[in-house]
Amino acid sequence: MAEEGSFLADALFFTVNGKKYCIENPGSLTLLKYLREHLGLMGTKNGCSQGHCGTCTVIVDGKAKRACLLKVQKLKDSSIETIENLSKDGKLHPIQEAFIKEGAVQCGFCTPGMVMAAKALLDVNTCPTEEEIKDALKFNICRCTGYAAIIRAVNRAARVMRGEEPVSGDPYETGIGQSPIKKDAREKVTGKPIFADDLQMQGMLYGKLLLSTHPFARIKWIDISQGEVRPGVVKILTARDIPGRNAFGLLTPHQPVLAGDVVRYMGDPVAVVFAESEEMAEAALKYIKVEYEPLKGIFAPEDGMARGAHLIHESGNSNLVHHVPVRRGNVEKAFAEADVIIEGIYSTPMVEHAYLEPESALARVDDEGVINVWTASQGSFAFREMIAASLDIPEEQVRVIYTPAGGAFGGKEEPTVQIHCALGAKVTGRPVKMTLTRQESLIMSTKRHWERMYYRHGATKDGRITAVEARVLVDAGAYDSLSKPVVFRSAVVAAGPYDIPNVHIDSYGIYTNHPPGGAFRGFGSTQVAFGAEQQVDRIARALNMDPFEIRRINGLREGKATITGQVLKKDAGYLETLEEVEKALAAYKKNLPKASPGKKIGIGVASSYKNVGLGAGKKDRAGAEIELSSEGIVYLKVGATDMGQGSDTALAQIAAEATGIHYDDFVVVSNDTAQSPDGGVTTASRQTYISGHAVLGAAKKYLEVFNKFLLEECGIEAGDYEMAPGGIKLTAKGQGQFISFQELGERAAKRQFRLQAEYLYVAPTTYPLRERADHEQGVPLEKYDIHFAYCFNTQAAVVEVDENTGEVKVLKVIAAQDLGRAIHPQNSRCQIEGAIVMGIGYGLSEEFKLEDGRMITDNLAKLRLPKITQVPQMETILVEQLSDGPFGAKGMGEVPINSTAPAVISAIYDAVGVRIADLPATREKVLAALKAKQGK
Repeated sequence: MAEEGSFLADALFFTVNGKKYCIENPGSLTLLKYLREHLGLMGTKNGCSQGHCGTCTVIVDGKAKRACLLKVQKLKDSSIETIENLSKDGKLHPIQEAFIKEGAVQCGFCTPGMVMAAKALLDVNTCPTEEEIKDALKFNICRCTGYAAIIRAVNRAARVMRGEEPVSGDPYETGIGQSPIKKDAREKVTGKPIFADDLQMQGMLYGKLLLSTHPFARIKWIDISQGEVRPGVVKILTARDIPGRNAFGLLTPHQPVLAGDVVRYMGDPVAVVFAESEEMAEAALKYIKVEYEPLKGIFAPEDGMARGAHLIHESGNSNLVHHVPVRRGNVEKAFAEADVIIEGIYSTPMVEHAYLEPESALARVDDEGVINVWTASQGSFAFREMIAASLDIPEEQVRVIYTPAGGAFGGKEEPTVQIHCALGAKVTGRPVKMTLTRQESLIMSTKRHWERMYYRHGATKDGRITAVEARVLVDAGAYDSLSKPVVFRSAVVAAGPYDIPNVHIDSYGIYTNHPPGGAFRGFGSTQVAFGAEQQVDRIARALNMDPFEIRRINGLREGKATITGQVLKKDAGYLETLEEVEKALAAYKKNLPKASPGKKIGIGVASSYKNVGLGAGKKDRAGAEIELSSEGIVYLKVGATDMGQGSDTALAQIAAEATGIHYDDFVVVSNDTAQSPDGGVTTASRQTYISGHAVLGAAKKYLEVFNKFLLEECGIEAGDYEMAPGGIKLTAKGQGQFISFQELGERAAKRQFRLQAEYLYVAPTTYPLRERADHEQGVPLEKYDIHFAYCFNTQAAVVEVDENTGEVKVLKVIAAQDLGRAIHPQNSRCQIEGAIVMGIGYGLSEEFKLEDGRMITDNLAKLRLPKITQVPQMETILVEQLSDGPFGAKGMGEVPINSTAPAVISAIYDAVGVRIADLPATREKVLAALKAKQGK
């Protein structure tokens, strides 16, 4: 390989970003691999290597192409453009500017590919219709945004390129309730090498895992001798080589780092190879011999609960992971007095997170002997503990440095390659990088739990729901992961956001030989929201009652109690979400589109709620720190993880509002165990509330320190200055004089005055679930508070169903979200849009399939993720019922997904009279139900 000027026989020449290159005998080398590994152009991301995600999109001879599908040998005389070519001299391309301004950048992993696909379109058509935009981007998946902001961004860029709009508009306001440019947007939209797999180090080794070939088996022996002598192999490790705890897990550390005795699902690794290249490591895997004794697997929770079932974990007495009962009132009496009783059985599928960035880590031992691990996670401190325990070293000898997560949604709360990577660096003394292939990620990673729900509801003829009985079975998979709290969540919100006085609910988690069920956006509330809302829809129809009215009659509000006995406070905004959607839907109905021939239109409504924070008696806390460095940089250090949801931005807004320091002056350092306070795992919609309060506390203390410094060292009183961009401006003595933060930082350093303050915030006390939810005399009501806050959501879905094919098209979704105060309204709306589209996938198409523990959906295409061509109209409404969170904010990132699928399924019933009880409601299922209804 060489640049222009080299003369090689039979050389292949082509141009990349205006530079001519030549390569000899490229063989099967792909353009993606060439760009990343030979030219170091890391803006072209690798999400799947199969052409299914579009993250590697570049422009070749004027057309958008997926680089992973292109062989270099086919590119003779081609002109190739990558994301690195778009911004010139620090000036962004209008498309990049538009993506930033429209909030179309969340996790950022898909963004370079999206931008390049959009550029290929706008280079030839600056007046595209929405359908043309969708067609141009149809090969590009985004799991975060719901595509709507991307479409808005392309339209905005087109207006700029037509000269109808200036490149840069008015400056954005940055305070609370405003929507400033997100802190990480520029790096992501320009394709900077910020993700773990983008990182390179001299002398780096590559690691590959040998995964089990059986879903359940004993390991009789492992022979690595033939693999050790393969070219480039430096080391092969098995379970016997792990110096410390050969187990990890956030709650129950029992999942093996390397299986030594038993494999319990096909994602269990049994050996790890470290070699000079990824190809050499991969090749060596074939020479590791493993003798297995297959065992009878368990592939359904019912089988795991059966008498005499094989134990997946021999240390236990059964395959039961967890059981959570909820009891309130007198269910038998209530059913006896009910005017209508509705029973139903519902199931929801196992679902893959499908974050576009496959799991990756880079580890290196530094000069002080500290193992540094660069990786995406939802909690670096939790990763540090697990790495240290397995390597048998103090936690202080491990530093976990957060690299942006290219999507997570709960799926990066636990390690995959991180412990192996750190172990490899320790054993070999060289940097080690490990990145999973898409297929490895699919089988190894945690999933949304499959659930089956048995419901019985009783109601009176006036619409009052008086009783609910439910039994929920949860497929926990092979290891606990976070099944216990998911089982808990599926129990305590199983009835939906309603005041129901008589309750008998049981939720059971059962081990199977499937991938572990873990955290996933909604965290156990998503599954039961489907079953509960179908029941409410059926009750309303049985009573000939409006779907909004029945929810209004039973809806939770201030002073009413949840099924666990918790009395809600004034920040419960459920009824407001219901009213807002009802009004918006009434307006939309005035121009409701007419159905095409052979198709029918239907409308469905659904609601949901979810906790903010960990709750259930757990200590929920987070720290924050503000510091002005000697270089004049204002650091905001937090433990929260920004996975694209915008926590860095929201916390910087809170810090700016509380200190007066300009938003743009804050540099956020998050989730780095050597620099940031521990913020706990980013989960449970907790970080805006918990870390936000921590930032408020740190801001108050920082101002005290800052004012003390100004008075003692500079003679400036607190009332004699105001914050200004880049420093302070004197308002009294020396009026108008500006002193930069750089100067102040230097002065402080000379005087050995540390301009720093930190604060640890502890959330309001919560309590474990009580044996009964009935309020007992003498027991304070706060003892029933299993959470300190909840957020609520209501949605209406309008669908068109083709009676001849069973195809369902979602035309419009109206969503109202109770979130307390919207710190960053644009980002809040974009989060809701992303959740809606994810919910549409959950309701209509997505399912991670296995057969006897073996993966069927082994690529992204088979997962049937929603594409940009399937995006409906979305109307989002923010309901700001102020809470006791920072500036009135609560949380909202998870709950919007819960209402979408049940609203869509009820809309299908409204259209054609068939109710799909087994998600996803695929075209085949809908058509079969229609034929059954017609007696065919």
